[in-house]
Amino acid sequence: MRPSRFRPAVSLAALIALAAAACGGPASPSGEGVSLRGTVVGATGSASPGGTVSSQSARAVAVITVRVVENPAITATVGADGSFTLRGLPEGSFTLEFLVDGGSIGTVRFDEVKPNQEITITVSVAGNTVTVLEEKRDGIGHGDVEIEGDVTAVLALDPAGESRFTIAGRTVAARPGATAIREGNSARTVNEVTVGRHVHVKGVWLDPSAGLQAVLAHEIKLQGGGEPGPPQSGQTCMINGGRVGDGIELEGNVSSGGASGFMMQVQGNRASGLVQVDTSGAAFECSPQSGPNAPTPAQCQASVSGGAKVHVRGALQTCDTVAALVHASNVKVQK
Repeated sequence: MRPSRFRPAVSLAALIALAAAACGGPASPSGEGVSLRGTVVGATGSASPGGTVSSQSARAVAVITVRVVENPAITATVGADGSFTLRGLPEGSFTLEFLVDGGSIGTVRFDEVKPNQEITITVSVAGNTVTVLEEKRDGIGHGDVEIEGDVTAVLALDPAGESRFTIAGRTVAARPGATAIREGNSARTVNEVTVGRHVHVKGVWLDPSAGLQAVLAHEIKLQGGGEPGPPQSGQTCMINGGRVGDGIELEGNVSSGGASGFMMQVQGNRASGLVQVDTSGAAFECSPQSGPNAPTPAQCQASVSGGAKVHVRGALQTCDTVAALVHASNVKVQK
């Protein structure tokens, strides 16, 4: 989504006219290349800085246009239903500028535009911002798409095949070899794309099937989530994606204990309970690692106490649905 701040002098009532201007239909030059169809939605009847202005009076005086900054000859007038169409847009990148009675109220930029793509957007009006709520690209390569939001459902989970999720109201597919799943700099698995996780998805639209158009994710970035939940049906380890004997990395806070061993509350909802960390033989790191203000090894280990933020790397020794033990090879205490 792309927010764009309005100029303060433009009232919200004028902005409302963007969705209800009396003039309609495209006025752009015809031709081959990229095309864009837009719909503007927003509130009705709002007060302007100078007083209350009804949406009806705003419609009577405002003329809303959309043009391409890089080529102002490509322009369109927003219709009474809030729709507009632009054709002959440049590939690569371009910027749309929205104007009310000739005065600019904001811009929206589009990057990585493929040849002959067909772009469809829905623009929402809220307060002093214009936000692209939805963007869909079709054509060669089926178009790029980015989605950010919470995972609300796991529709299918198959680490060896195709998994499907509902994310921000969209169906997102993940496939081995096609989808990279990450949390920070660490690789994750589809088992960790759980309900409640906040994620950012980059991918492409798939061909519609049975009236549904899904997104094939090239990348899913896990960005945290709500409170830890119970293990999913069929899961044998309280750590999502955890398998006994495998290497593992966890990040979170020390709940109790110290440098000789501690209980850890894992960040986000990757684990449904506290994880026991065995630090025998582990190397400790604290920041800064060097320089005059670097802590001594003893000071570093002393900082591992309740509430400390830590990153643990090691191997998963045991795990069931209620308990887990990690043998740490490295413990990094973070500020």
